[in-house]
Amino acid sequence: MKKTLYPFLLVGLLAACQQQKPAATVPTATPPTTQPELVGEKAAPAETPLPALFTAADTLTQPMRDLLQTQDLSGLWHNNDGIDRDKPVFEGFFGPDHYHFAMAFTEVTRDPTNPAVYHVAGKCRYRKNIRPFGGTLTVRRIADLAYPGFLQAKSIQEERAADSVSGRTYTAHGQLQLREEQKENSGVFEGEIMLDFYTVPGQRPNFVTVYDHEGIENRLPTRGSGLLLRGNRRNVTTGQVKSFTVAPWVATVAPDVFKDFMLDERMGEINPKYAKLGWNEYWNNDEWWADSPKPSL
Repeated sequence: MKKTLYPFLLVGLLAACQQQKPAATVPTATPPTTQPELVGEKAAPAETPLPALFTAADTLTQPMRDLLQTQDLSGLWHNNDGIDRDKPVFEGFFGPDHYHFAMAFTEVTRDPTNPAVYHVAGKCRYRKNIRPFGGTLTVRRIADLAYPGFLQAKSIQEERAADSVSGRTYTAHGQLQLREEQKENSGVFEGEIMLDFYTVPGQRPNFVTVYDHEGIENRLPTRGSGLLLRGNRRNVTTGQVKSFTVAPWVATVAPDVFKDFMLDERMGEINPKYAKLGWNEYWNNDEWWADSPKPSL
């Protein structure tokens, strides 16, 4: 009997010894060490998304696409009517202090494969800083513009009664996405640009303009100036976002900012008290947006 139990006793002792072995330790995960910040380097700020100015519903219908296919609006986006309006500058206000801000489109070309897209190059000026930019202007919607009597007035002025009466007026809404040349404190723009225009068979499209430094036409989306641009700019260095509003004629957008901005709308006199906000340089006749000519040898 002892001989029968003995092997079982050995097995039991061996099992006990195995259970008493210390368990192998599992290494615990340690948090990654933070790399020390390099001297002179700044961590990039988290990108603040710019407010969306268009929705998915802002899509072009087939009639709108057909209109864009037959009408090249690049000259109008460029603020050029082919007659006496060829200064490519938009003037207005920037940031919470409404400082003087200007943009200029030096080149606008329609995309050869998509007539709703225009490629834009230009410059902007803020506190004497001039920065080149580039990007796209995408027409997102076109609406009929009801402004009674406008085409009849144009027909009398231009002596094209038959053609002008058969024309139509529209407002185009474009999404403007621009990026300044990469530098410290350069910016990214997201904006909406509105264009009031008319078409007449056999003629180039042109601006629907009512205001001529004498008043504002609130019945028109662009207040009578033909073009109006508004949106936001994000500083890629600081992440700060500021809004802007500009138009070919600053008096178009000024009443929304300063009620007493213009002392004499007919003569375009700006209130001297806003000189500290950069408006003392408004009448300077310098073409800041033009590339400096290369010196001749």
